[in-house]
Amino acid sequence: MTDPTAPWRGSWVWAEKAESVGRTVVALRRDLDLGEVPDGVRCRIAAVGRYALFVNGIEIARGPARSNPRRGVYDVVDIGSSLREGVNCIGVLAWCWSHPMPWWHPLPAGRGGLAAGALALDADLDALATDTTWSALTLDGWETSRPEGIPGRGVEVVDTRSLPADWLEAGAAREWPAAVTLAPYSPGMPRRTTPPSYPLGPVLRREPRASVVERRLIPSGGTWTTGDIGVVSGTLRCDIEGPAGAVVEVRVAERRGRDGQPQPDHNDTGFRLVTDGSRRIVESLDPYGLSGLVISSPAGVAVRDVTVVERTHPLTGGHAFECSDPRLNDIWSAGRRTVTLCSHDAYVDCPTREQRAWVGDAVVHQLVDLATNDDWSLARWYPLMAAAPRADGMLPMVVGGDAEATDNLVIPDWSLHWVHAVWNLYRYVGDRTEIARLLGVVEGVLHWFGPFCDDTGLPRDVIGGVLIDWAAVRTDGISASLCGLWGRGLLEFAEMAQWLGDIGRVNWARATHARLAAGFERLWDPDRGRYADTIADGNRLPMASQHGQASAIVGQLAPVTRWQRLVAVLTDEQQLVHAAFDAADGPALPNAELEIGGYLDKGRPEPWWDVNRQVVRAQPFFRYVVHDALDVAGRRDLVASACLDWSVAIERCSTSLGETWYGGTTCHGWSATPTRDLTTRVLGVEPGEQGFATARIAPALGPLEWARGSAPTPAGPLRVTVDRTELQVESPLPFRVGAATYPPGAHVLAAPPDVRPAAPA
Repeated sequence: MTDPTAPWRGSWVWAEKAESVGRTVVALRRDLDLGEVPDGVRCRIAAVGRYALFVNGIEIARGPARSNPRRGVYDVVDIGSSLREGVNCIGVLAWCWSHPMPWWHPLPAGRGGLAAGALALDADLDALATDTTWSALTLDGWETSRPEGIPGRGVEVVDTRSLPADWLEAGAAREWPAAVTLAPYSPGMPRRTTPPSYPLGPVLRREPRASVVERRLIPSGGTWTTGDIGVVSGTLRCDIEGPAGAVVEVRVAERRGRDGQPQPDHNDTGFRLVTDGSRRIVESLDPYGLSGLVISSPAGVAVRDVTVVERTHPLTGGHAFECSDPRLNDIWSAGRRTVTLCSHDAYVDCPTREQRAWVGDAVVHQLVDLATNDDWSLARWYPLMAAAPRADGMLPMVVGGDAEATDNLVIPDWSLHWVHAVWNLYRYVGDRTEIARLLGVVEGVLHWFGPFCDDTGLPRDVIGGVLIDWAAVRTDGISASLCGLWGRGLLEFAEMAQWLGDIGRVNWARATHARLAAGFERLWDPDRGRYADTIADGNRLPMASQHGQASAIVGQLAPVTRWQRLVAVLTDEQQLVHAAFDAADGPALPNAELEIGGYLDKGRPEPWWDVNRQVVRAQPFFRYVVHDALDVAGRRDLVASACLDWSVAIERCSTSLGETWYGGTTCHGWSATPTRDLTTRVLGVEPGEQGFATARIAPALGPLEWARGSAPTPAGPLRVTVDRTELQVESPLPFRVGAATYPPGAHVLAAPPDVRPAAPA
């Protein structure tokens, strides 16, 4: 709407007695006769569940974004360009699940009459608002089975017999029943039919953005593949013809075998089509991630075409990276594609299996977007969407989905990664209102650890699943990694509170950090010159990891005089070991295709490696912290070489980066750290002050001869070309190189000392 504060005119509507197994789908429509089409028609849409909006057969938007229902979301879209003089058809498919899904957190059962599904819509046009003039039809046979296994999704069914092919044509389907209005009730509130309605706001306004790309699959008998594109993500659109009632099974596959054919496994799912006796274009409602699929159909059914309709967060600005090592160019591109595939209505862990919005995973997605994408709307939405604390101040491990609804586990370190995401917004966006809104939630997360602290200020025996990552890192007792992440969060909180002028919060955070740093000395192992991973049952255990050393640096718990020693521990290839609890008896070698997370129920096996000498390598997710530690310690020159570790991921899948070094999904957004680092550490482009009012350019080529690329800023693209002798900068805003500050424009400078060749011995 032009005025987002205006009271809603559109009522909550639904189909009468709409009820199906697992999922209820309702088609709503009305004709709209216009003498003339105004310039720009803004439309508000709220839904309990999901919707797809069509105007004259053209899809306008899908939404709303997943969220905790107690902070509902509504969308604002412009439909003016799709309207025409005369009769228009406004159509909506709306659906709601009866059970939690990876992307759906139900309303409390039996409250307010909305829990089974509802839609509200109004627009700048007085004649366009949901009420009983709309028609509404429950689509029989569009149910879904109960979720199964870790992916948490069942099999959806699309029965074309219940939805006429011409339902989006003006004047069609007039025999449908009238929509019914819903009047949600809560004691003490009037029975009004318009939003907001307890317990659903909606209170958060969004403008949905999606880049829509149609990717046709390549047929081969009963299988279809993506060719050399690799993983794709979206709804499945099938051109299909068959006798009425024929059932077609579509099974997606994340991976393909050596023969190139799709190989669905227990983590893959699919959907079921029922034909109506005609040739139809049929599209799933749920999105799928896949590299191929298998279609099983009875005699007489012809599948003529299959297309994946990707609706991912827009990637704008055309930013790129190129350097003298082509392997890094490929890694940068694969990481960027990975984050795109994992950017839906929220940042999700992977497009192929769960599609859950994990609160900690998304910090890497956010950093990649901030460094490589002009559109920061999802990078800003993620911290706000995830700011849904439990009563104790801790965040759910997943937001807007089944894991939040059941609330049977938290991952405390995931909330600390979310704190870092808020700090990233402080640096890149610098919106005081935005940070002030989130700072109270940050404080609640940090205070959560206080009751677990022993008399030295170290959190001990923290409840929940302290994951860190999939490497073999002990976290029982007192965890070095968790202490370091908490320490980082305390310092970032203090910095943001200082910026907002809240000295009381600053003093608390700094005092708590000082006590933590003093106590952290207990984890220092002077004989081995490194930090131990844990103190368990009062004993400092000998196991050590990259995670513990890196966390000690980024949390500034280790004295500065030790940082270079810790850098040596982080980078000593002779001592680093591929160890994971999922591999009980030996190395979790790259691309070994081990099962992920099985130890969580069976328990952690005893170390098989030399714990007195070797140091456990971080898996791809925690490497963002490891690389941050190298930067904090003044060794960003080591980052380019470190990013080459992702070459093994490119061997496994050339277009996206996998979950771990040794297996898991082939497209996992938390693994995309090199894309961030090659732009921010090798090219060296970062904010120079809050809100990117100025830029800081500090390139570090390491072994590279040259690098070039661009990065987004609020003022426009910032381009850098650097080699061993020269630094070229085209900047739309002032920037700093070393101690010198330069005005906007094009500049040719001598290469900073960090990228010049070493002097002869």
